[in-house]
Amino acid sequence: MIETLKAIAWSNVVSILFGAALSATVSYLLQRNSFAEARRLKDHDRYESRRAQAYSLFFKLIRIHSNIVLLGRAITESIGEAEKYGLGDATLWQKIQPVGNLPPPVKFSSDEMALLLSLDTGLFNALGPYDEVHNSLLDVFELYKTKRQTLMERFGAKMTGSVGVTGLTQSDADWMSPRAVELNGLAEVMLHRTNHDSDEAKSLLEQIHALFVKQFKMNPRLEFKAD
Repeated sequence: MIETLKAIAWSNVVSILFGAALSATVSYLLQRNSFAEARRLKDHDRYESRRAQAYSLFFKLIRIHSNIVLLGRAITESIGEAEKYGLGDATLWQKIQPVGNLPPPVKFSSDEMALLLSLDTGLFNALGPYDEVHNSLLDVFELYKTKRQTLMERFGAKMTGSVGVTGLTQSDADWMSPRAVELNGLAEVMLHRTNHDSDEAKSLLEQIHALFVKQFKMNPRLEFKAD
């Protein structure tokens, strides 16, 4: 009888120990799965956040390239219009009309730049200052617009389309001369910068697009309209 009781007691102990071990194992597995799921969700959220930053940077660079191209087109059309009216030999500032409504500045965020730095150091160095390159070009256009309007407001003009002809006295010519030199310098900068920067921005845009397609499976195709 005593042996029987001992056997039953031992059996109960084994059952209790087995149950506790099974419970601990199940608890461990559940906890491990919970941690794995939390880690998976964290990695997914991080990936989506980085992907959103990539899209934001990409669309900003599209705006920069588009703005530079449109500004360059405005200059080309203005020169062509002046030459159509026989002003082919005029100085550059006399041919280029100010742009009425300039686009707003573009600013890369620190998160966007940190993302790019983590993916491609060389491209980060090339693109890093390009929002300021774009914004400084807008400043040149704005300065040209202000100074040209200030100069032209002093004189009346006989208009033929968008081209005006003004008669100047010697005193007027002396007053205009240094201002005209400054305007012509700004016009040359505008012409050179739009030609150079549009090609450079296009190259950067192609590189960024290729990088983000590889890293984030970016969907939008990159196509450029021919002028």
